[in-house]
Amino acid sequence: MKLNKIFNLFRAFFSSNSPLVVLILMIILSSLIFPNFLTRLNICAIVKQYSIIGFLALGQLLVLITGGIDLSQGSMVAFTSIVVAVLMEPCGIFISVTVAIISSTFLGFINGFLVSRTKIPPFVVTLGMLSIVRGLALTISNTKPISINNDIFIQFGKETVFNVPLIFIVWIIASIILHLYINRRKMGCYIYATGGSEESARLSGVNVRRVKLFVYTLCAFLAAIGGVIWAARLRSGSPIGGSGYELESIAAVLVGGGSLFGGVGSILGTLAGVLTFGVINSSLNMAGISPYWQGTLKGIIIIIAVVISQIRLLRRDRN
Repeated sequence: MKLNKIFNLFRAFFSSNSPLVVLILMIILSSLIFPNFLTRLNICAIVKQYSIIGFLALGQLLVLITGGIDLSQGSMVAFTSIVVAVLMEPCGIFISVTVAIISSTFLGFINGFLVSRTKIPPFVVTLGMLSIVRGLALTISNTKPISINNDIFIQFGKETVFNVPLIFIVWIIASIILHLYINRRKMGCYIYATGGSEESARLSGVNVRRVKLFVYTLCAFLAAIGGVIWAARLRSGSPIGGSGYELESIAAVLVGGGSLFGGVGSILGTLAGVLTFGVINSSLNMAGISPYWQGTLKGIIIIIAVVISQIRLLRRDRN
């Protein structure tokens, strides 16, 4: 009986915290295989690189919970970085960053407006925006990277606090704020209700249009923050930057327990999903795996995550 109780407790814990358990197991496994994995240099490299994906994943989580998807995030990163780079020298840090974030957020507002006010599928809307925004970035930059020479801005990308990268701290703070918001505010309930059943949410008095407009706008805002950090880290704006980031953010949310079918997902799970991909990417690099094979392996992980989310959905419907 005691063994059964222990087993049931373990199963319940794993079921509700599976993304965190997977992350811990991946860290343990990687540290055993690669002696240099747990070095400060490697851990800092992981959190610096994946803090950018982390901001995108937070926005993607909200969109996926409503049953939508945003494929324009990577292009938003590139566009934001280009606007920052173009305006940095003549206008300074504050204006360049502010204009870049507002511009990208407005494009996200357009995504939300089209998704909420028309019957065009989110996949089509955001795929179109992906091309539009990438085209804007290429046009503004004349297809070339633009260097940034502002020392204060560049320092932000490599600053540490007690040996912890500042951008990682900012991501964690943003995650905490968003967690508190969606769990303690009515809008958070509305977001989950919309993804659970849009028609039921509408009949319950939820302004579904407003919810969708909100999540796509916020998704673009968070992608813009990621774009600013990307520019600070690489000391430049690039029209081809952020390519594929939207797929990594979707994958991180799915690995973190989210679903393409809407209605489920959490901030903690998304954090674990992002860091799990960081651990996997670092381990593959240490193993000397070709970047092409890395893409293949990540694709397999995405498919597995989607299958698991489908199984969870079927179980939820049965219950």
